[in-house]
Amino acid sequence: MTRARALKSPRRSARLGALPLTSMIDVVFLLLIFFLVTANFAQDEHKLPATLQTEGGGVRSSDLQPQIVQIRLQGNEPIFVIGEVAVRDRQSLEALLKNLPKEPGIAIKSDPDVPISAIAAALQAARNAGFQKRSYVPSDGT
Repeated sequence: MTRARALKSPRRSARLGALPLTSMIDVVFLLLIFFLVTANFAQDEHKLPATLQTEGGGVRSSDLQPQIVQIRLQGNEPIFVIGEVAVRDRQSLEALLKNLPKEPGIAIKSDPDVPISAIAAALQAARNAGFQKRSYVPSDGT
């Protein structure tokens, strides 16, 4: 009797366990690849936060432009020019920069023949004045 049961169980398992799973796994992987390729993981632009809005409902162009400090040589001495205001030393430049808005940042631009020490002094003055965004923009030579 035990031998008869042993003979019946392989036939029964062979008959029930013979499902073709290979093709089903292939279809599942193809569907997975299809959904991964066609999915849109980027956030829609209309759902992004508007960081450029102000309380007035708009953005002024002066809010987006960094302050520009141009360094020129006058004789053998460097001068620092912001708009129409020119100063000769780092302390005066730092005092002038403290009165300007800090959020847009500052860009230091120099003539090609200006010594590096003047550029470093301008960058240090911007740092001491509280500017978090500081950059040096080399002159194009014109």
